Amino acid sequence: MGLRRWLTSSMMLFFLTSMILTSVSAAASEISEAPAYAMKISNKSVAKGDTIEVLIQGSHLKDVYAFEVNLVYDPTRLKLKDAKTDIPGFSVNPIIKDKNIQLAHTQVGKAKGLNGEQQLFKVHLEAIRSGNVELMLSSVNVVDSALASSALQIDSKLSLAIQSPYRFDDLDDFEWAISAIEALAAKGIVTGTAERMFSPASSVTRADFVLLLMRTLQLKGTTDHQFEDVQDGLYYAEPLAAARSLGIVEGDESNNFHPEDSLTREDMVVLTNRALRASNHLSTHSSLSVLETFNDYLSISDYAADSVADFVQLGLLEGYSNGIHPKETSNRAQAAMLVSKLVAFLGK
Repeated sequence: MGLRRWLTSSMMLFFLTSMILTSVSAAASEISEAPAYAMKISNKSVAKGDTIEVLIQGSHLKDVYAFEVNLVYDPTRLKLKDAKTDIPGFSVNPIIKDKNIQLAHTQVGKAKGLNGEQQLFKVHLEAIRSGNVELMLSSVNVVDSALASSALQIDSKLSLAIQSPYRFDDLDDFEWAISAIEALAAKGIVTGTAERMFSPASSVTRADFVLLLMRTLQLKGTTDHQFEDVQDGLYYAEPLAAARSLGIVEGDESNNFHPEDSLTREDMVVLTNRALRASNHLSTHSSLSVLETFNDYLSISDYAADSVADFVQLGLLEGYSNGIHPKETSNRAQAAMLVSKLVAFLGK
């Protein structure tokens, strides 16, 4: 009797376990076969001007009669060229709003809904600006053949790098300085701040600009008289001391140079003028009257007026918006432009 009861209990336990496992397996199978959507990209590293092909694909589809796809992109770096599908029916023209591209397609008539794996859209984007960019498939909305709709949040992301055709990838907003920066970099006169980065909008420091002048003009001097705020061993310590021996730079009343301070436009011109005179490339002076064409010439410091006049007369300095803007901070792109004109002036 005990054996029979044990066998009966064992069989019931086996039956219940089998039922549970079958239910779990069926549920897992149902989950694994739920509709899914993803992107594939032709190349994750492209050059500016290249076309990027993005494939929007669906898998485990069930009776999809119409569908709407939403992509999030960076319109400052990517431009939509076209979006096409091979699925018969009618496609709505892409709707672009801010950073979102909406694509929609429907079959027509009594066609069957899509099942299984399907390529929904083939999207072509043009790389218009260098830098890192992210694409996101944010959502997909579908309608079945019975006109029942459903929406699915995706948030599937892809990253790609758009390489600049130039040495540096961050010059897109400084087209007026690209050729100058590229030429100076090729000569070893300017360097980047990181791999493929020039940081053109960053302020140029007083020490770095003097170093740039000494390198461009190949000036040599003694290094006996250091500034109090310039530590021995720094990359600009010897060039600054050499520039001081040549009369290009001066210290303040405490013998400080403030090497890491930003440089104003008028001080950049003053230092360059002194360097040209120290290297015997400039000896004449221009009339201050050449400054009167600029609406802010009276704001030029007295100590800088002669140097600014010289450079305006020689074509080494150009204003913008009818002004010299002498007190504005110089950025690395502006410094490169001045040095590029200096190189041309010297015939190097």
